[in-house]
Amino acid sequence: MTLNTPDARPTAAPVRAPLPPLPAAEAVIVGAGARAPNGLTALQVTMSVRALKMDPRASHLIDRAGEPMVTCRLPSIGDHVMGLERLVALGGPALTQAAFPWLSAERQRRRAARPLPVVVALPPRSRPGFDPRLESQLLAGLEARSQVPIDHARSALVLGCRGGAARAFEIALERLGAGEHDAVAVGGVDSFFDPDALEWLDRELRLHSMRTENGFIPGEGAGFVVLAARGRAGSLPRLGQVLGAAVAAEPRPYGSDQPCLAAGITSAVKRAAAAVGAKARRIPWAMNDVVNERHRVDEWSYVMARAFEAFTPDVICEQPLLKTGDLGAASAPVMLAIATVRWGTRCAPGDCVLIGTHAEGPERGALLASLDPVR
Repeated sequence: MTLNTPDARPTAAPVRAPLPPLPAAEAVIVGAGARAPNGLTALQVTMSVRALKMDPRASHLIDRAGEPMVTCRLPSIGDHVMGLERLVALGGPALTQAAFPWLSAERQRRRAARPLPVVVALPPRSRPGFDPRLESQLLAGLEARSQVPIDHARSALVLGCRGGAARAFEIALERLGAGEHDAVAVGGVDSFFDPDALEWLDRELRLHSMRTENGFIPGEGAGFVVLAARGRAGSLPRLGQVLGAAVAAEPRPYGSDQPCLAAGITSAVKRAAAAVGAKARRIPWAMNDVVNERHRVDEWSYVMARAFEAFTPDVICEQPLLKTGDLGAASAPVMLAIATVRWGTRCAPGDCVLIGTHAEGPERGALLASLDPVR
């Protein structure tokens, strides 16, 4: 209760000391692209997630109870398209979006753009319905669909689901740091729309339905960013920078006999967050791949409690895949593309974001990105 007396004086709110400046990373983001069920570009996906738009659709596939299986999938890709062809249709346009600024600058400097190395995260071989042609034909398919010249000899595929995307960024950062590339496209492509994959989720009681209390809605999508060495970015707009990426194995992943203690994701988050440096420079924003499966919810809650020193007290934690469906190996790249769009449209809750992912197997990944302090 405030007394209105002659001696009462308004008390000024305490002024928060400015945060220390972000460090300048070697890898700057000069292009980003995404494709998901709720958008065909990174901008559309971002704004649809912000508007809480989600449009699951029934399919011709039937679950154990005789009901149509429901997924989030692009209406522009026919339900008869699966495997390699579906992933090429998803990934090609996203790669085109991400590579356009770099290739345009390349063509202005010389007659033809140099082939671009690409590091792509894909679903694991162990997933039912995995198309073995992906390993030998995906890069050629992406090149033809996107019209982006790809340096096949220096490109790589990482078959590790959601955690594999963090490994893809690790590879790209290592190569840029060693001076092997001027620029590299990093991303992920995935789709759960496959009869064998959906039957497996249904059998394991992980497919969302009226008869499953711990399932998720499968999705599909693709995300790519082009990372350039800071000294090679030239006058290109810098959408952000990647400060660190880390992958760690969970000793007791979902499905093991022992309870999961989230050691893997905790280690990955702490290692990725260490790139920020001083404790005073905490992280104000986090995104993760949680889609209401209980084990992922539990693991992330453990992380936020154990790695509290890495985050601000009022950290904003978001779960964008609740509006796209589970994007598998595309999760981290799509979330990073969302972050770049939100920075560019000035609607981000912070200048630095940590992205966490949980694979089907033991791989756990984390990625730390921020606005570029040198602008």
